[in-house]
This record gives sequence, C-alpha cells and structure tokens, in this order.
Amino acid sequence: MPNDLLIEIGTEELPPKSLKRLIDSFAASFEEGLNSAQLEFGSIQSFATPRRLALLVVDLANSQPSQTIEKKGPSLKAALDDDGEPTKAVLGFMRSCGLTNIDDLQKVETNKGTWLIYKSEKTGATLEALLPEILGTAINKLPIDRIMRWGANRIEFVRPVQWIVALYGNETKCEIFPLEILGLQAGNVSRGHRFMSDGDIAISCPAAYQSELMAANVVVDFAERRALISEQLERISQKENATIVIDPALLDEVTALVEWPVALVGKFDPEFLSVPEEALISAMKSHQRYFHLVDSSGKLLPMFVTISNIESTNPTTVINGNERVIAPRLSDARFFFTQDHKSSLEDKLARLRKIVFQSRLGTYHDKVTRISQLSAFIAQRIGADSKVAERAGLLCKSDLVSDMVGEFPELQGVMGAYYALHDGEIEGVAEAIRDHYKPTQSGADLPLSLVGQCVSIADKVDNLTGLFGIGQPPTGSKDPFALRRQTLGIIRICIEKNLDIDMNEVINRANQLHEARFDGAPVLNYMQERMGTWYQGSDVELDTFLAIRKSVRPIHNFSEANDRIESLQKFRSHPRAKDLISANKRIANILRKSDYYDLKSPDPKLFVEDIESTLFNALLDTRIKLTDASNIESQFILLADFQVHIDCYFEDVMVIAEDVQLKENRLATLQQLRALFLNVADFSVLQE
Repeated sequence: MPNDLLIEIGTEELPPKSLKRLIDSFAASFEEGLNSAQLEFGSIQSFATPRRLALLVVDLANSQPSQTIEKKGPSLKAALDDDGEPTKAVLGFMRSCGLTNIDDLQKVETNKGTWLIYKSEKTGATLEALLPEILGTAINKLPIDRIMRWGANRIEFVRPVQWIVALYGNETKCEIFPLEILGLQAGNVSRGHRFMSDGDIAISCPAAYQSELMAANVVVDFAERRALISEQLERISQKENATIVIDPALLDEVTALVEWPVALVGKFDPEFLSVPEEALISAMKSHQRYFHLVDSSGKLLPMFVTISNIESTNPTTVINGNERVIAPRLSDARFFFTQDHKSSLEDKLARLRKIVFQSRLGTYHDKVTRISQLSAFIAQRIGADSKVAERAGLLCKSDLVSDMVGEFPELQGVMGAYYALHDGEIEGVAEAIRDHYKPTQSGADLPLSLVGQCVSIADKVDNLTGLFGIGQPPTGSKDPFALRRQTLGIIRICIEKNLDIDMNEVINRANQLHEARFDGAPVLNYMQERMGTWYQGSDVELDTFLAIRKSVRPIHNFSEANDRIESLQKFRSHPRAKDLISANKRIANILRKSDYYDLKSPDPKLFVEDIESTLFNALLDTRIKLTDASNIESQFILLADFQVHIDCYFEDVMVIAEDVQLKENRLATLQQLRALFLNVADFSVLQE
C-alpha cells in the first residue's frame, strides 16, 4: 500500500541566496529519480528554511510494480532436430532465459506456425532498496557553489549536516525509514526554532510535519514564509502611510534567513538624506537586508523595515539594536560621498591609468579613450550631440575609483552621474554616465537619452571587439565579461529605440581604435547569432530570422532587419505564402542537385515554351518593382503576385531537359529566380 515519505536534511545555516535554488533542484532531481525507478506517487512538496531541506512525497508506493517478461524464441520446427532433441538455437535461447528444461518454455500458435516463448514474473524492487540511490543522486546534483567538510570524515555537503529525518507511513502507522545518508542514521527527531522552541521535536508522521514544526515556531514552507513577510510589509505600509519598496531578490533572501518572520520598523537620522538615496538604499539592502520606505512622491523616508527571526517580548530592544547597527553604515556612505567631492571626475580620470581593464587591452584610461571616440562616431550616425557623447564617454568610468563605488560596486554609473552634476557637467553628460551600463540584465531598462544609448553601445562594442580580438569570446558556460548579455543589450537598444545605424561600421571603427587592428567579422557574426536567440520566446520563429539572415542583404542595421523579420513573420499567414515557400525549396533543390554554379543570364532565344518568355519578362518587371517598393511588406506582396508565373512554369517546363544547352538555359532562369527572392529573404529555409 502507498504511504507518505518524509525526508529532512538538517544543517547549520544554509547560504540564503542559494536556498531557493537548492530546494528546487533537490525536489526536481528526487522526482526524476522516482520516475526513473517507476515508483508511483501522488505529489511532492518541498520545504526549506535556513536550517533544513525537506521533501514530502504523498502516496509513494513501497515497491516497483511487478513486470511480466516475455521473450520470443525460435519456432518449434527450428527448436527440435529430426530425433526430437533440442537444437543449438533453442539451447542458446534457454540459457539466455536461465532455463535448463525445454518444458519450461510455452508454445504459442501464429499464422506462421508454432513458436516457443518464455514468460516470467519479475517482482519489483522495494522502496528500501531503491531510495538510497535516488536520494544520493539528488544530493549529488545540488547546485552547490562551495562544498564543505566537517569533523574527521570525508563527507561533503553545502553545510555541516546535524540531523536526518526519514519517515514512511500515515497517521495510523508510521515508522522510521531505514536510511543512512551524509554520515548519519535517519530518525524521527527534527529541531524547532533555535531560540523560540525547546529544541528537538519528534515528528509523528509525514502528514503532520508542517503543523508540528509550526508548533515549534518554524514555518517550513518557503512560499508560505514569503507570503507572511509580504503581508506584514503591506500592513506596515498602511500603518505608516508609506510605500515599502520590495525587491523580489531581497524578499527571497530574507525569506531564506528566517524561520519565524517578524517585520519591525526602525528609523535613522533624517540628516543622512543629504546623501544620494541610492547610496543609503544600498547600505540598507546590501549590509543589513532592510526594506526601505518612500513617500507618495517616491522620495526616500528616514525609515526601514527589518525582518527579525524572533518574536521578541520586547521588540523595542530589537529595533534599537538595528538602528544602532545601520547608523555607522550610513555614516560611512556620507563620509565617502564627502570625500569623493574633493576631486572631480576629470581628476579621477588620471587614476584610471593605474587600473588594468585587461592585460592585452590596456587600462581603463585606454578604454574610456576608445569609448569617447566611438560614442562620438555613433552619435554622428544617429543624430545625437557628438560633443556631449564624447565627453560622457570619457568620464563614464571615472567613478570606479571613487570611495563610494569602491564600497558599493552596484552604484557604478549612478554615483558618476551625481559627481558629474556636482562638477558642473551638463545634464546630458550626467544622464549618459548613469545609463551607460544599461540594460544590466534581461528585460531591464534601456538608456533613455540618445547620448546615453551612444555611450552604452560604445562601451559594449569596445568590450566585444577587444575580447574577440584577443581570442577570448564566450565559450560554453564561461562568459566572465558577460558578453552575451551585453550583445543582447546592444540589439535591444538598436531595435527598441529604433536606431538607424550600421553595426558593421561601428564594429570596424571600434577595431580601428584598438592598437591591434582586429577583424570585425567574428563580432558581427556573433551579434547576428545572438539576435536569433533574442527572438526566442517571441512570436517570431527561428526560421523566419534565418530566412532574413541568409538573404543577399546582410543584417548590419538591427532595427531595419527587425522590420524585415517581423514583416516576414506576418507575411507567412498570407494565402500565397505556402506556395511561395514550396517553390523556393524546389528551385533551391534543383540548383543544388544540378551542380551548376555561376550560370550566365538566360538567353531568350533558347526559350521553347511560351511560359518561359512570360516568366522571364515578369521576373524583369518584378525586379524593377522590388527596387521601387516603398516598404518590405509591399515587396512580399509583389513576390506573392509573381508566384503564379512560377507555378505555370513548373507545370509546362521540364527544367532538366536532355538537351544540355536547353537545360543550362533553364537552370540559368532558376538561378535568376533564386537571386530575385534572395534579395528579400531566403524563403527556402522556411517551414511550410
């Protein structure tokens, strides 16, 4: 009979930023193991707190189902010789089945005669026999960044293991599952809250796991704990008439830090608000995992919310302690801000000469010199202010040597904008410095201003050309300079901001700015490949992108190419699109199989059928119309209208004629047709 299984691995405090990833992996791998072992179950619930990873499998079978094994042997005629003795064929079959007596084989009648078969029942392996390997595999697959050892043994895990719970049964009857993992024998004793319980707690059965730990002040369900924190934050927002800014990553982190969440409100000296709020927020989030509050206009308030792991009888003491801790952090931020004002961004520029960007690509001073010139080049192409772009590019990395960014690296660019305004730089320079790292992740905000877009593209293209040039492109899972993300950032800026710019020109200019003259072709090719990746998850199919990429017109202008790609995707629903795709495939296949290349233009004097002249004249006419077409949509419609001539041509004309001269002339016609379509797209790669 199926029963519930509970597995709990109790540890010292687990890394909070990895907890969600660990439990998700644990549950997925364990479920995969059960399925592979053909152990039937109802559902799997996962639980995670700072001190435990746990799984509850509902209605888990105690063994694999029995299997009927049937093997077909030789025919009865082939199994016995003329004397009625077993032949070598049947003796070999019997050995493979573990039999010594031919009478243990069964006979089955078919329309082809009588055959010998072997049937047996294989009893399924027990859960007790299978679970250690399933659990061990799931543990080995955990995404652990750093494995730890403890004590005198060689056992390894993400943190030292303190206890193991393994129970199998129901509310009526439940037993400790005989299991030894990670150096410990499983039992039924878990542990409650470190401070708010009596410590050890005996779990009666798997179904009671959550409720019994709840009684010991442990909310074991990660999602439930997260929801409790969100509810408490909402109540505080209403009480304080303010908005608590909830960063999902921070919410996950504090959820992973506590077993019994209690939200408390603290305050800090309003004088600290003279420091840029981004610095104050970073100090609260990075160092203390505090949530910050803003007023109705979005202005930072001198308040914070901390999530305590204890329900104190004197919460004021806890709040005061947190207020004492945050004050020095905010004081440090104010000190750094004051110190950084003692020198301008231009003064800091000289210090970039001492910071190496990459040993073969020079210092950060070399880099900003290149970015500055490339930013101005891009600005000229898209109609932005090239002088402002040049200035912003030159100063965009100066805040890297500031005290504030040294303490809070996530503020790079942000602090540069503040310091630029303090130095008297114009708003456009400051804004571009602030935005040039954007987008910082998939789907994140893009630079707002044209100048900001210029500097952002210049910075990213400089990284790409330089690192590709010295032979360090992304390989496999290794991408230390985040070139994949930066490439998608360039693509997004060009497309979403509708920038009319030739990326091949930008790449070539970037290569000219490096001391070594690198080849830009690999960079452009990589960008085009990543553009195909960018369309994944959208309405654009991959073969649509490939059809445009393989056309005669190269993808240099990402915005213009995107228009063509989206138009082709839309055109695929046109009534004539299917026929157009089919004809292109046929043309491409005939040319590929014929082994004829670079044929001369077809000679109208060699046309035999009327449709040959009709098609050729229509081809010349369509070629002119395509050149004059106002947009890509009209080009697709022209080709769709032209399709009727191709259909008639293939109905009346045998391309691969016996006459060699006639065949080559007709192949030349197909080559002209192929070239006509390739000027728009390679329709032959599209799926019908």
